[in-house]
Amino acid sequence: MKKHFLLYVSIVASIIMFGMFTGQRAAAANQVQLDILYMNHGPMRPTIGKIKKLVANYKGSIQVSWYDFDRPEGKAFMKKQKLTGHIPLLLILDGQSNFTIEGRQVLLQGFPTGASPFKQVEGNWSLDDLQAILEQKIR
Repeated sequence: MKKHFLLYVSIVASIIMFGMFTGQRAAAANQVQLDILYMNHGPMRPTIGKIKKLVANYKGSIQVSWYDFDRPEGKAFMKKQKLTGHIPLLLILDGQSNFTIEGRQVLLQGFPTGASPFKQVEGNWSLDDLQAILEQKIR
């Protein structure tokens, strides 16, 4: 009797664990992957803070990975993505950085428009653009 009970408990536990594992994998498969390569320097920090605040609203819908440009994981990410040069910020959603929003091309690279003290590293996107892209991707 004790053997049968232990066998029963073992089978039920296995079924529960399998269901939890496959459920987590299914949820992860439906998430948007957002990879962020950034320079952790003074001028970029306010923008990084705003991005963190924005993506926090999508917890459970997006998986965010951060790669510091100056650290080994950032260098490995750049190598994997075949990126070179001085990139203050690059956002990649599901493998894509170029998007069309209301008929205009947006590249999620560099500082958001108006957020940079140096115009040569300013992009053509805003946090509102990022939010619109996330909303579109999640639907």
